[in-house]
Amino acid sequence: MNIFEYLGLSANHRKENKVTQLVKHWDEVVDKNKQGKNYIVQTKRDGVCSLTIILKGKVAMFSRTGKLFTNTSALVKRIVSLNLPDGVYMGELWVPKDVCSLEQLSGIVNPNRVNEVKDKTIPRHLRVSFFDLVSVQQFISGVSYNPFRLRSAELRKLIGDATHQQPANGIDALKIHNVKTEKDIDRHLEYLVYYGEEGLVIRDLDANWEAGHKGWRSMKKVRHVDYDLKCIGWEEGTGKFKNKVANLIFEWKAGNTIKAMLGRGWTHEMAEKMFMGIQHMDVNPVGKIFQVYGLEESSKGKLRLPKVGEKRFDKDTPDVQF
Repeated sequence: MNIFEYLGLSANHRKENKVTQLVKHWDEVVDKNKQGKNYIVQTKRDGVCSLTIILKGKVAMFSRTGKLFTNTSALVKRIVSLNLPDGVYMGELWVPKDVCSLEQLSGIVNPNRVNEVKDKTIPRHLRVSFFDLVSVQQFISGVSYNPFRLRSAELRKLIGDATHQQPANGIDALKIHNVKTEKDIDRHLEYLVYYGEEGLVIRDLDANWEAGHKGWRSMKKVRHVDYDLKCIGWEEGTGKFKNKVANLIFEWKAGNTIKAMLGRGWTHEMAEKMFMGIQHMDVNPVGKIFQVYGLEESSKGKLRLPKVGEKRFDKDTPDVQF
């Protein structure tokens, strides 16, 4: 059951890449589309985008592509206890860094997960930071004409009143900070990265909400350059990486490819498990979407020191299209 079926609609009411509004990298949005906007910034948690449906007292949590998350029952109960009004509450699902990695989190809530979670304490630590809110009917229609300033103010009041301004139950609404220039944005980014956050999201206070839009309404700057790319190949390692996947190969801009080694969140055991799965033909990274991050994109369009991050269970299309 996907999010539209849950709402009594056809499963293909909208395509998976148009279920909700998306976020684009600040540098990928042309300058003319960023001029004259009244921007604010919000903290970007290092987590998984979530869509929480509250309807007639019932709560369910879905991925950005509209698939029902697994292992969220403990968090759902806490949300139910807040008695929030009906709506589609958009947020970032996350856990403290000392609980588990983002890769583990993605696997735990993966809508396609079959196996039980080994460490059953992890789902109890799930938290959600809400950043936007539309009505159920607006979500179904795919557009809300209310500007973000009003949607955000209503969301923060609802969550603040329900939690008495105390996010101890793992539920909060992200604060907004006014910015006037890109230097202001970068100062906020530096501060957030210093304190361990992934980065920030820049939003236009006057923008409506539009399902499937990816651009000037909502952009991000993060502690590194990162993209969600489609894997087209892999390489076995040598030496201590023998019988382990050492690198994945991805489609990149202008018909080029990127070779990236497995990065944070990946262990030798996981690299070996992937290799053995490929040999037995029950695991294949090719065709799947992974986060690929690096220090920066060079003037020649290369990604410096690229690494493979999480497998994106919640995405079916890469950020870079051909």
